[in-house]
Amino acid sequence: MNQKTYLRLMLVLTLVFGAVIALLALLDIGNIGIVAAAGGIVVGLGWALTSVVSTKRDGTS
Repeated sequence: MNQKTYLRLMLVLTLVFGAVIALLALLDIGNIGIVAAAGGIVVGLGWALTSVVSTKRDGTS
């Protein structure tokens, strides 16, 4: 995969995560804070990994 693929994948995952959190909030599901925190950590790690992978592919690291 190239850098654009990783970036598009992370963008889609971030948008899906936001939509799921919004849906859970609208449906008044309990413990949404735990889901949001755990998902936020996963999405953040994904963006960090995307940055590392794209930097290594560019040859700047």
